[in-house]
Amino acid sequence: MSDGLWRTSFWQWQNGRRERVEGAVPVEEQILLYVNGVTLVGLMCTPIALEELALGFLWNEGLIAGMDEVVSARVCGSGRCVDVWLTKDIEPPALRTITSGCSGGTTFESLVEARHPVTIDLRVTPEGVLALMGRLQEAAHLYRQAQGIHTSALADGEELLCVAEDVGRHNTLDRLAGSCLRRRMPTAGRILLTSGRVSSEMLSKAARMEVPLVISRTAPTSLSVALARAWGITLVGYVRGRTFRVYANPRRIAGWETEE
Repeated sequence: MSDGLWRTSFWQWQNGRRERVEGAVPVEEQILLYVNGVTLVGLMCTPIALEELALGFLWNEGLIAGMDEVVSARVCGSGRCVDVWLTKDIEPPALRTITSGCSGGTTFESLVEARHPVTIDLRVTPEGVLALMGRLQEAAHLYRQAQGIHTSALADGEELLCVAEDVGRHNTLDRLAGSCLRRRMPTAGRILLTSGRVSSEMLSKAARMEVPLVISRTAPTSLSVALARAWGITLVGYVRGRTFRVYANPRRIAGWETEE
């Protein structure tokens, strides 16, 4: 089973000199997801914890409502596919590939589809925002070894409850959802932290998980800001050092309740 890293050598230029060094880069492979014996989708991803990735993808896309609808989920012998059997039939779309790159992925549901606002209330202090991002960076084990890896986590306000790493930003959210499904741990009311850009697809997955607060180390897109404001999600970005920006619904940041 892959650990998500490919060991190789490369040239490094540093302090005016070059040297040959041994290191690692993240593995990216296409994994096929089969549901009830039919190929549903090809996922470009880091080939680790594939059952969780598959289950989280099915849940975030609204194709399953929970583990009660899952008979089994296992990685095929080749390690290049995940075989999921459900208690119900689903209508499979045409085979498509979910990309892992910065262009984002595709989704089966329209991003303009209305979602119920996330009304769950919680508070985190500005210092808490900075501390949680620090914990996320500490938990990025694959990133420290190879870079090129995104990390996301669900937190309860103080501690990280679940962490996922993948070459694809959106894959990390599917992994979180899948891990919580298997552990029977609710995602609603948690804080979502991520190292990657918050696109509309990322925000949609957060809303599906009923996450009231999304915190990113980098920037959101214009559509994700608009969706966060419409869906009542507090959106924080550019958490760097001792600074951050609040793009939507700042009332969940302690002391900012009147800054709508």
